[in-house]
Amino acid sequence: MATHAIDLIDSPARPTLQEPSSNQLLLDGYLRREELAQQLGVSARTIDRWQTLRCGPPRVAIGRTVLYSLESIRRWLQSREQTSFPAKRRRSFSGAKP
Repeated sequence: MATHAIDLIDSPARPTLQEPSSNQLLLDGYLRREELAQQLGVSARTIDRWQTLRCGPPRVAIGRTVLYSLESIRRWLQSREQTSFPAKRRRSFSGAKP
């Protein structure tokens, strides 16, 4: 019967927990424009266009930095939820021109 030695030197080290930076704590729960665009699968330019048209999620502007609250984004998404889709309007042709 062969015995195998366990090599403890090559075992993965446990990751050490690092304290989050104060910036991470302060911005916890907020996304930047690029992050929001990535999450929604649209371009950052689309997010800008929504803001111009006033149809996008609410935002917080601090100087040139624009942030979006995760709670506000979720409320905005829920407000856009549709339970049924309107039927497409079809033109009715009677065959005769007026």
